Amino acid sequence: MMEKEKAMKLCSQLADEVSKIYAGVGLPLQQLREVVELVNKQLAALRVEMEMTGFGSEQKEIDFFKLVKPGIRSWLLYAADRFAIDLACPVGVSSKQMDYYLKELDYVQRSLQRFPLHYAYFRQGMTELDRVYFLRGSGGDVPTGQPGDDQGFSTPCDYLWAKFMAGGQVIEYLVGKIGALEKGLEVKGVDDGAVVLTKPVVVPMRWTGEKVHLIELCYALFFSGQIDNGKLGVMEFFARVGAFFEIDLGIPKRGFEDVKSRKRLSRTHFLEVLQKGLEEKFDAADEYRPESRF
Repeated sequence: MMEKEKAMKLCSQLADEVSKIYAGVGLPLQQLREVVELVNKQLAALRVEMEMTGFGSEQKEIDFFKLVKPGIRSWLLYAADRFAIDLACPVGVSSKQMDYYLKELDYVQRSLQRFPLHYAYFRQGMTELDRVYFLRGSGGDVPTGQPGDDQGFSTPCDYLWAKFMAGGQVIEYLVGKIGALEKGLEVKGVDDGAVVLTKPVVVPMRWTGEKVHLIELCYALFFSGQIDNGKLGVMEFFARVGAFFEIDLGIPKRGFEDVKSRKRLSRTHFLEVLQKGLEEKFDAADEYRPESRF
């Protein structure tokens, strides 16, 4: 089987090809068909290579079923979800479209939490149960809702990981739609062949502090006008930050009122904590005087 680096490069190339399909002039149904054909062809080729060469080690098999196959298969799930979202989108009235996309965004975020333990394992990049989740014949329980794939080309959790990856991609797509509406751009219906490019979402970290602290920080950044020259809408900004840190920040206006109405703490409590911590680091650096080597 190909090395991990080569396989991940293949995934990246596939993402570029999918983006080119959506950037084309084809109607959404045709785009869906092209993505399905492209991904199925790639999966079939990988299976042939796997049967011919094998993996050589357990770690290579884990990498394949944890990263490579789900990364490719996620585009099948994404394409189907994207088409369904566009098909049901209200036509013509931007306020209705905004409500629709926000509800869809909330639905996708909640659907990722249907398997809370697995999702936590996925987003934290854990490895302790990899031999159970991503080795064929490991005897691990298959999560509810996973299709009965050929056991020679599947593991207990490779499909679930593809769903998690696709969920992130759908979130990015919806955030793009919401941002377009906030900027006053037209969001076309499925019959008009609207195009929003998307890339796989990679979430390298998560917010582990109090949510109100992140809301306070977000508003400080937003009102500073330093993000996208101050042209980014507040809904899009909060949705993007929440998606990146894997946390639901809720309705921005409500969060603003919560911070503004603080009684026990300063309304800028977290910013003050950040400032104090940074100044202490500066002071410590100023006091540090390593002995001269000469």
